[in-house]
Amino acid sequence: MDTNRIKRFATEARNILKAGIAAKITTLGFDKNGNVAEENKPQLMQGGSLWNEQLQTEGFYYQWMSLYNRIQQKGINEVYEEAAYTWFNRLCAIRILQKNNLCSPVLAYADAARTPVIVDEARQGRIPQMKEELRQRLVELLDDDTKVTEQFAILITAWCHDNPIINQCFGSIADYTELLLPNNILAAGGFVDMLNHTEFITDEDFQSPELIGWLYQFYISERKDEVFAKKGKFEADEIPAATQIFTPNWIVKYMVQNTVGRIYLDNNPYETQLQKKWQYLVEPSEKPSNDTILKYNELEDLKVADLACGSGHILNECFDLLYDLYIAEGYGRGEAVENIFNHNLTGIDLDTRAKQLSQFALLLKACQKDAGFADAHCLPNVLTMSKPWNKETQGPIQDMLHIYFQGEATNQQNEEIMDCFDLMQDADSLGSIMKFDISESTRLLIQQTTDYWCSQKIVPEEVRAQMPAFKLILALTEKYHALVMNPPYMGSGNMNKTLSKYVKDNYESGKEDLCTVFMILSENRLEKSGLYAMINMQSWMFNSRQAKIRNCVLNETIIENMLHLGAHTFDELSGEVVQNSAFVIRKLKPKSNTKGTYFRLVDFKNCTEKEASFLTSYFNEKICFKNVIQKNLLTIPGNPICYWASKQLVSLFENSPLCDYGWGSKGIITGDNSKFLRFWHEVNCLKIKFDSECASDSYDNVKKWFPCTKGGSYRKWFGNNEYIIDWQNNGYRVIRCAKKEKRNCQDYQDDYKFKPSFSWADVCSNKPSFRYTINSLSESKGMCIFPTSGNIFEIGGFLNSCVANYLLLTLSPTLMVTAGAISKLPFKVGYKDIIDIVQSNIAVSQQDWDAHETSWDFQRNEILSIDTSTYTENIDYKIEKHFEETGEHISISPAAPQFGSLEWRMEQYKKKWEHKFMQLHKNEEELNRQFIDIYGLQDELTPDVPLNEITILQQGEINVKEDCITWNEDVMTKQLISYAVGCMLGRYRLDKPGLHIAHPNPTDEEIAPYEYKGEQWQIDDDGIMPFMPNDCGFSDNASARFADFIRVALGNEEHVENLNYVERCLGKPLEQYFVKDFWKEHKKMYQNRPIYWLFSSKKGAFQVIAYMHRMNAYTAERVRSKYLLPYIEHLESEIDKLDARRAELSTKETKQLQALQKQLDECREYHERLQVVAEQAISFDLDDGVIVNYAKFGNILQKIK
Repeated sequence: MDTNRIKRFATEARNILKAGIAAKITTLGFDKNGNVAEENKPQLMQGGSLWNEQLQTEGFYYQWMSLYNRIQQKGINEVYEEAAYTWFNRLCAIRILQKNNLCSPVLAYADAARTPVIVDEARQGRIPQMKEELRQRLVELLDDDTKVTEQFAILITAWCHDNPIINQCFGSIADYTELLLPNNILAAGGFVDMLNHTEFITDEDFQSPELIGWLYQFYISERKDEVFAKKGKFEADEIPAATQIFTPNWIVKYMVQNTVGRIYLDNNPYETQLQKKWQYLVEPSEKPSNDTILKYNELEDLKVADLACGSGHILNECFDLLYDLYIAEGYGRGEAVENIFNHNLTGIDLDTRAKQLSQFALLLKACQKDAGFADAHCLPNVLTMSKPWNKETQGPIQDMLHIYFQGEATNQQNEEIMDCFDLMQDADSLGSIMKFDISESTRLLIQQTTDYWCSQKIVPEEVRAQMPAFKLILALTEKYHALVMNPPYMGSGNMNKTLSKYVKDNYESGKEDLCTVFMILSENRLEKSGLYAMINMQSWMFNSRQAKIRNCVLNETIIENMLHLGAHTFDELSGEVVQNSAFVIRKLKPKSNTKGTYFRLVDFKNCTEKEASFLTSYFNEKICFKNVIQKNLLTIPGNPICYWASKQLVSLFENSPLCDYGWGSKGIITGDNSKFLRFWHEVNCLKIKFDSECASDSYDNVKKWFPCTKGGSYRKWFGNNEYIIDWQNNGYRVIRCAKKEKRNCQDYQDDYKFKPSFSWADVCSNKPSFRYTINSLSESKGMCIFPTSGNIFEIGGFLNSCVANYLLLTLSPTLMVTAGAISKLPFKVGYKDIIDIVQSNIAVSQQDWDAHETSWDFQRNEILSIDTSTYTENIDYKIEKHFEETGEHISISPAAPQFGSLEWRMEQYKKKWEHKFMQLHKNEEELNRQFIDIYGLQDELTPDVPLNEITILQQGEINVKEDCITWNEDVMTKQLISYAVGCMLGRYRLDKPGLHIAHPNPTDEEIAPYEYKGEQWQIDDDGIMPFMPNDCGFSDNASARFADFIRVALGNEEHVENLNYVERCLGKPLEQYFVKDFWKEHKKMYQNRPIYWLFSSKKGAFQVIAYMHRMNAYTAERVRSKYLLPYIEHLESEIDKLDARRAELSTKETKQLQALQKQLDECREYHERLQVVAEQAISFDLDDGVIVNYAKFGNILQKIK
């Protein structure tokens, strides 16, 4: 089954239907908000109604009013969704029935005009059963062949009501829904056309009940995206979309075979034929005994349920297995199906739509076994939440209870039942986790009474209406032999108030996520020795906040087996966020030697690979871990389910934890990072204090901004120093905001502020990486550990070692790397060599970080920093490298350095940084070697470090392939160009290291020309520079200024060769690079917070950059008057020259003239917009950040994103 094609079908269908229904609602007089003018409402008349100055039937009036009332009640968007889904599921279901030969091809086309068969037959007098009023309406419509859509709407609605399967599974179609059948439903490319000619769904797919689940999941996928996009709490009507995910088929088989199948085999140990069929069955670690077996008498007694059944995938697999059991025991096909529906199988779901699809899928499967079930005389037991009792419209509930129980219920029983109904007021939020506290006698009364009413042909309406509620109470108080589920995944932060309170009050140990609530629910609802299987988020196995649920599982139940799936279990979900495990748990207290079997499938890239590895791994000790003693899982701090841990690894946790040597903490929660956090390059650098050493340094009314680590990407030893935080006066604005909002800002102790630490990101998609951090605070995404009695360099060396990563995978093998997990790592101290290596690693990493202009300690471009000592060190490295490779000592007589050659400097740069890179690699492997020896893990780890895990030269300078590095000279060249532009605009100086102008209103002295190597260098007088073609007429155009920069920086001797080398590295002319690429590269380097702002016409005919820190209220006017107007004059002059010779122009010149005219038109249009902004004289405060300030200039600036 090609799920990608099915997804495309479902999403296209949803959009087509919604658009069609939206158009239909508009034609019915409603505006986009669901409002309707009084004159657009229909008027009821004798014998009919009047609407839009046309006579309509009386039925039209009631349908229209029903639609109007529904829109007022639910809102127009909800009505769109309801109507679109109603037509989607009904018509898909009809098509599925047709493909399974369970109905006539009513949707198929009878002719080339796309007339549906059902309409064609009606025209020939074959009309399905319907009310007389509808029949008369239809007969009138049949006289007009242009009314095909209206005819189809009546006919298909009546057909759905008349078809037993459709009517029983999906119920009646609301009267207004017929009115909303889209006008284009039968059009070419419309929904019926898609169904009849779909290439997305094969005939084989139509035979599979799985199709229904996939269609449902993909149909609601956009709704799911909408729900998650809004963030925050999920309302009751959003919970189904937010929590729906379709389980891969092989995992469903694993869960069903190891619960229902295992129970059957425990009771029938000599059964072998069925066992051969169950390829996902796991052999038990221990032979079952009478103490562990759950026994049952007859097959009808075996009770199985999915209490979060969705569209019924798991129920269908349960059906298949149970059906095989009945056939194996000699039952007939019809008898087997009836027993399964009446005795064995129960499904419950919060979402009525899912319940309908589950019933349909099961009934379809029953019909595939025995066509006699096509009359729907026997229905699957699938339930949803009943409508809450409304005493205002339905009267006192006691009256209903008296009728239902015919006066047989005692006062106590009535009280218990009324409590159940009170709880069901919140059923749309709580679903299956509702706990109905009723006595055995009350349950028996409900069971007997409900059975009685089910057996009666005539049932009072008030009784019939409440039967689903009583069936739900029975289902949620039943004791099951097996439960199989893919429960909803919803963290506590997304639970609405009702759900959150109920979970905390009733499922305290599982409150972190709804999926762990269902684990507790499952244990509660099982018979002793019963089995439940789930595919769940793996976080319960490791997360420190979920230790309670782990303790419950490990101490009170038996983990029979587990598939540790990790990420990429659901192929339709991308990324690493959803990480799963599927497991089978027995409700039985474990003994000291209780064992389980675990399959480690986390390293495989997709669901198919995981399945294949599971099926072939039983004798692979790296994947299949047999006979894992459950009590051993309680020996590591926090009791993570680290089934793979060796005895040696477990024994290491007897050492002192890292928290004895350092204090770990998450950082400051600002509550509004857009307000309190900036990239350091966004603000006035004179207001940043980079060298704070203690908390008292922030009590400075001059400095507002302070360095703040925020985690960041994978980088070891040093770096990711990008952010600053508003921490003036010890963060009084941040703290005041937190107090006002009544929340904690995690303002950690003053003793640790700005002190040396090692920091890391709290979420890591790969391995965690730890960086030496000093003179900085940390934000909530940036974890830190500060030394208390330990040495900071020993701590950092350990954390960046393969040993720490190995131990951390035991404590917390998830994306989250918390301070708590780090603090529990066993730590050994007192190794001097380690400190020296770590300091060396930090030094190299810091040199690399500071070699880039995105560091606040950047001094000078690396290529221009090459000097004699660099050259000498490179020669020494070459000698050393030769000896390491050959064992031969050589001497090299150095040639004269070529400092005037850019190409020579590039080669020296590469040699210098290759040396540092390889030294860092060597150091890391030596650290690993030492820590492996210290921790005694020689049999489990190697010291090898892949070259792609060396985290310097990360801005694209190198590629690592097959464990060797290759250089990207274009990247280093672009870095040189960026530095040159900084020198042109005054951000840097050639004659001095570090920042020069990174603040507003520079003095005349700061922008005065200066001498470098005997040459005069001019800082741009206004911080504005054209990025135009060479013939633009501006002397300060970027490409011309860069050529002069190379001359001044490197001399005249090799000037032409140097410029040619730059263009070779870029792979294009300098002019083209500046016009087309420079600003894109700049924007990327500065993470969409550019410091050079691009004033640009629509297609870039006119482009200048302005240095943000030097901009003022008159910058836009200066761009207009000094650059744009002269350029317009330049274009006019060029056009005039060509125009004067128009008669003799060549083809090339004619095209040039046309291009110039287009550029002129573009520049004039831009001038109109720029003039408006220039007149506003916009000034801004750098503290507000690039995003806020950039937006003030509107569309005269090139978009950032």
